[in-house]
Amino acid sequence: MIKTNLSITVNNTGDDMMVVITLSCCPPKLRGDLSRWMQEIDTGVYVGNLNARVRDNVWDRVCSNIGNGHASMSYSSNNEQKLEFRIHNTQWEPVDYDGIKLIKRRVTKSDDENVIRPKAMTNHINRLSEKKQKSSGVSDTYTVIDIETTGLNPGDEIIELGAVTVENGSVAETYSVLVKTDKKIPKAIIRLTGITEELLANEGAEKSKALGEFAMRCSGKPLVGHNIGFDLNFIKSACAENKIDFVPSKIIDTVKISRKLLDINSYSLAAIADYFDLHYNKDRIHRALDDCLLTQRIYEKLKEI
Repeated sequence: MIKTNLSITVNNTGDDMMVVITLSCCPPKLRGDLSRWMQEIDTGVYVGNLNARVRDNVWDRVCSNIGNGHASMSYSSNNEQKLEFRIHNTQWEPVDYDGIKLIKRRVTKSDDENVIRPKAMTNHINRLSEKKQKSSGVSDTYTVIDIETTGLNPGDEIIELGAVTVENGSVAETYSVLVKTDKKIPKAIIRLTGITEELLANEGAEKSKALGEFAMRCSGKPLVGHNIGFDLNFIKSACAENKIDFVPSKIIDTVKISRKLLDINSYSLAAIADYFDLHYNKDRIHRALDDCLLTQRIYEKLKEI
């Protein structure tokens, strides 16, 4: 029998939000609590429109009564993604990538050991591991890079490039350039960066010229960046499109290093800077050159640990 009637009616006050809770198991007592506020649409899947107070109380009940079971909750939010997550008692965890919330699965050592691999693959992994150990020393001479884009998707475009050349741990040269684009800049990006279409039209360089100068400064050098994989995907794609060679010698990601060394709630650039008590202009976060300079200071702090 499918239960369709809720014992308590939640009035939509304008502050209610769609909430989805998924459970691996649901004790009878917990099912009774959930059915007062939410509809079970599939085994272990509950949906309802709740205000923030009720949502938090329901989640507290879930965490207190599910025992060894797993639970997750997704709900609408006013952040950039319009979505927020909570996870309980699972190998998955929410992580903050510079203001973007993602869900990551923790991989344990036993997980890796239990994978059955062909002997050739095992030998290859061992050789890569040895090579990594030999080249694991920190760099004192490197180039920090950062970009700003019209969005997070592959079809979006670069609107600013930044690079800071570091020699023996000190800033030797800085470079930044705005990049013209025919793509409309979303209002959220304008609010985040302060970069407008008018600014690009008046001060931006042509994409091929900007990328050529940027690649000349960065190719063949160790590159440091905060969540640098995001930047490299855009840079490599744009360089390939414009037939520009871009070949860094080594990649260093301050997000990955921070996750290994620091136990903090967020690994955004600002959060790590606050952890190290580094002073910076909060109004200039999400501008390429300023982010490069802050990343350089963070990297030098991480090297001291």
